[in-house]
Amino acid sequence: MVGDEVEGIDEEFLFHLNRGSELLVRGDAEPARASLERAQELRPKDGKVLGLLGQAYYKLGRFDEAARVWQRLVDDNPVEPGARVNLGLACLKAKRHPEAVKQLEIALDLNPDHKKAMGYLGLALLESGNLTRAREWFRKAGSDHMVARCDELIAGRASAAAPAIAHGQPAEAVEVARASPEPVQVRTPPPGAVAAYRSAEPGEVLGTWAAARVVQAGAAEAFSISGSTLAVAVRGEVRVRLDGLFATQGKVALAGEMKRFRGRATDKPFGEGAARMHRASGDGVLLFRTAARRFTALDLGPDAAYLREEALFGFEGGIAFENGRVPSSISAELHLVHLRGRGRFLLATLGEPVTLDVGTGAPLKVPLASLVGWIGMLTPRVCALVEDSGAPVVVAVELTGEGRVIADPSAAEG
Repeated sequence: MVGDEVEGIDEEFLFHLNRGSELLVRGDAEPARASLERAQELRPKDGKVLGLLGQAYYKLGRFDEAARVWQRLVDDNPVEPGARVNLGLACLKAKRHPEAVKQLEIALDLNPDHKKAMGYLGLALLESGNLTRAREWFRKAGSDHMVARCDELIAGRASAAAPAIAHGQPAEAVEVARASPEPVQVRTPPPGAVAAYRSAEPGEVLGTWAAARVVQAGAAEAFSISGSTLAVAVRGEVRVRLDGLFATQGKVALAGEMKRFRGRATDKPFGEGAARMHRASGDGVLLFRTAARRFTALDLGPDAAYLREEALFGFEGGIAFENGRVPSSISAELHLVHLRGRGRFLLATLGEPVTLDVGTGAPLKVPLASLVGWIGMLTPRVCALVEDSGAPVVVAVELTGEGRVIADPSAAEG
């Protein structure tokens, strides 16, 4: 039970970490903050989370909170200059000039060639009124424009600029940072690189460290997840996509699968590139990184399932499949896979799937991106989610009849 809870935490942690990182790259700082705060709740000391959360706060103008988070990074790794630079920058933007100067000076003690730290220290000293020292750091940073600005102020020829400095107006408008200064990269593992990320303890022996991270590849189930690793057991034949594959064990042969229509194989591949479905045969195990995906392994049982092609990651050899498509006049066609038979199959979604009942006379619409599949007697139709000519078109699938729909709320746009 404890192991199950830890695995669940790992998966949720990775989802929020990677989602927060992606949102930051896109410039969506507020939703990034929410995801990263949840990741921090799950792993309060994770360096990557703290670094990204600080960036989210910084981009939102919440500089004191950015400083608080980056202070924890400094406490955990006091000799990392990047963490000191970011802490100093947050303090500079929060108008905490003495602390900004202190942190940036320490950063330069650790890395005397850090040009951004030199420029930020010059700004902190300039806003503090220490023009002579500011000029020296601007000179070392190679910022001739700021050196000249300091010379003007020292000579008293820029009286119009003096009140701005006295009132704490930032000097970012000039060369050192014509845009708002940005935090620097702190050396931590990239999102998803090692899903169960944990720093080695001081003095940890290599053999002990390695033994604690052994992936149990001898999977008993067809599909099993341990921490950040998905294991697909090949005992005869299984069909699976290859995106995220990082290791194979045993004797496994792989061949690209073709789509099937009306009981016959076609000349059309079942997917493209690494996302193409493959037929794996032999005796061994395929190991995948889960990354930001959530995998759900289910037994098909007596039911037939209709699944959106992109949501189906793999299925056992005892399950028969047919490919199908639903034409559309407003978007690309909806590609489906019909599964029937006995065995287990694996869904890959962005978040936790949910199910929705559909009854006669009460059709259901879900965004195309959120549709995972359905069971029961349902008829699909591609349409707009909202029939409003003034609203942006969100492509959806309308399902009528009687059955149960599987949806992924996390995949909905917006």
